[in-house]
Amino acid sequence: MIQHDAIASLLLAASMAASQAAAGDAPPLARWGLDERTGSQTVEQVSGRRDQVNYVFNHARFKPDSAPLWRPEASCIHQGCLLFDGYSTDVTAPPLTDAQLGRGFTLSAWVAPHAFEWGDGGHYSAFISQFDAEARQGFSFGVYRFGTWGIKIGLGAVVADVRVTDRKLPRDSWSHVAASYDPATRQVALFLNGERVARKAMPASGRFSMPDRPLTLGRYSQPEQIGGVFKLNTFLGLMDEVRIDAGASDASAVVGVVAADLAPRAGKAPKLSSADMNIPASTFDGDRYRPRYHVMPDAGWMNEPHAPFYYQGRYHLFFQKNPFGPFWHQIHWGHWTSTDMVHWRELPIALAPEDDGLATDGIWSGSATRAADGTPVLFFTAGNDKARPNQRTGMATPCDARDPDLACWKKHPTPVTLQEQGMGRFGEFRDPFVFRDGERQRWFQLVGSALPGGSGTALVYESTDLLHWTPRGPLFSIDAKPFPDFEKTWELPVLLPVGKGMDGRARHVFLNDVRGQAYYWIGVFDAASARFKPDSEAPRAFDVGQGHFSGPSGFVDPKTGRSIVFSIAQGERTLRDEWDAGWAHNGGLPIALSLGADGELRLAPIGELAALRGRQLIDLRDAGVEEAAKALAALHGDGLEIELELAPSPQAAKRGVSVRVAPGRSEATDLYVDSAAGRLEIDRTLTTEGKSYGVQGGAFELGPEHLRMRVFLDRSMVEAYVNERRSLTSRTYPSRADADGLALLAAPGDRVVSLKVWAMGATVKGN
Repeated sequence: MIQHDAIASLLLAASMAASQAAAGDAPPLARWGLDERTGSQTVEQVSGRRDQVNYVFNHARFKPDSAPLWRPEASCIHQGCLLFDGYSTDVTAPPLTDAQLGRGFTLSAWVAPHAFEWGDGGHYSAFISQFDAEARQGFSFGVYRFGTWGIKIGLGAVVADVRVTDRKLPRDSWSHVAASYDPATRQVALFLNGERVARKAMPASGRFSMPDRPLTLGRYSQPEQIGGVFKLNTFLGLMDEVRIDAGASDASAVVGVVAADLAPRAGKAPKLSSADMNIPASTFDGDRYRPRYHVMPDAGWMNEPHAPFYYQGRYHLFFQKNPFGPFWHQIHWGHWTSTDMVHWRELPIALAPEDDGLATDGIWSGSATRAADGTPVLFFTAGNDKARPNQRTGMATPCDARDPDLACWKKHPTPVTLQEQGMGRFGEFRDPFVFRDGERQRWFQLVGSALPGGSGTALVYESTDLLHWTPRGPLFSIDAKPFPDFEKTWELPVLLPVGKGMDGRARHVFLNDVRGQAYYWIGVFDAASARFKPDSEAPRAFDVGQGHFSGPSGFVDPKTGRSIVFSIAQGERTLRDEWDAGWAHNGGLPIALSLGADGELRLAPIGELAALRGRQLIDLRDAGVEEAAKALAALHGDGLEIELELAPSPQAAKRGVSVRVAPGRSEATDLYVDSAAGRLEIDRTLTTEGKSYGVQGGAFELGPEHLRMRVFLDRSMVEAYVNERRSLTSRTYPSRADADGLALLAAPGDRVVSLKVWAMGATVKGN
């Protein structure tokens, strides 16, 4: 954030006219104050023309229309400003001409970037752009990787690129940027907060000219694309007071503009908060598919949550985040905190790619542990495409361990673990899971990899100080031939204690992810040998929703001693759907793991989730099928918890519940245990009108027990937990707005021991 002495600012403002005269007294060509604070157009103040502000929800598909993300005067340089969301927001205007820019030009704007793009195609995330790369015409003025910034100018024969690398733009604070071109001297100058920070002579050959294509604010003119849907090279952050002036400017003219802009604020740009930069939850009001009580970011794309820990009364959870929109790219670490693992609050980005030689190309998945003094420590996959392999383990610690939010994290400057030849399949080395062995007072690190010619595995490393790691070999491996895809890298390894087996020996569960599906083994971990011996070689699917529950992470909750697992609930939507929605994916409910008396895994949503229960809608006990079915049929809703205990008759049948039922069952999603087939399944044949997702599920034998089923419905999210032995996570996207009914699936002679339904709380995180 720039600050000027107020008196000096006023003096500079008073001299602005003289400065502009010295620069040629050139008239302004265009100015966008971005002061509207409502609507989908912005006034170009020189001509009075109204230009279109493009935004995904101008014509919303899954929710009511809403205006672009205008910000109030208190957050802006003048009366208002605009938050560009990084993927859908830009302003389009008619092209400028050679006649208008024949004497040169000065481009300027106030910008507050929230994050920095990867720089796809070598292009800027443009503040202002009217550029044709093939014809080498026009200009593109914007920000590049890591906050470097500059301008490209087309001269016909060549494209000149003038870039500032030593005075990078800060995130989440205002900066004034300006670029000036003087054709008479063929000089380009760049200014930051009124100070000239770069000057470069253009090549002697070639002539500057403008292409016949629209002028854009907030996006490069010819952006790279993903899937023909998402346009990259787009600015993310606030922008205000965008100007295009005819003629070149010098430092005195630019500093005069800066001073004049800041004069009403006593020479100081506003200090920005997280609320200024984040997309408020209210933006998505009316979205019939966006979950309300599952953890998810303010907007955009997330993948697996990871690195949970508890510290000084708060839980922390991080996640893979693309702040630029709902698509996979440009990975940062998002950050949530909570007092109960239920109501989460999103904090600023914790870790971002930086020009540090460590993690320049992505902050990929990892975990958390505690140092010897109890301070939390993060471990992450440091992506660096210039290194070989391009995956290493990085480490980060809090900037201030006294901060209750732990909002700021600093990276250790060098990798803490490097893959060497002969240690796993070279080039496959990611997703470190770090935990402390209390008896040996040492830490273990598991890193996802694979064995050449064998199966995937987790490589084990051991340390006494978290900085120096000794390789201990693979944790375990299997014969992958009977199990397709298990020769691939075992991603996201997790090892957690779950209790004692029938032989009295302590057991651990080892989880991983293979092709977007979580699997597990139960077995014995021997710390002395750093080896895990599974009780059976065959991997088992953790969840039978077939790919919707993935990306496992976990920790031992120090408050309760429970082993708890987090996951991502995949979205199953097209790129076009995700573009239109503005969000992609959410976290699954936190799951507590334990070992049953039979030596098998038990899993259940954590008890704290009861805090989300609102009004109880049904509380039925010892009832017949008809009575229970009638009670369910009278309810409607898309945010519910359903708890069913049913005593089955000997008749083979499908028993469970239907959700998102439309009149006449034109749409419905069925969750049930099929006693004839011995399976837990979801039938989505009628989930979406005109489209069938079919039936998914997995083996489940009820045996002589009652059926105990808990179903969590959260708009598009469906999770079912049966007898604490099986879970099924899936999605439902009904096309009909009235697909909000419920139904009971049962057989004649069944008895409903208990049926309870609660309305579940609204948004569980604050922005």
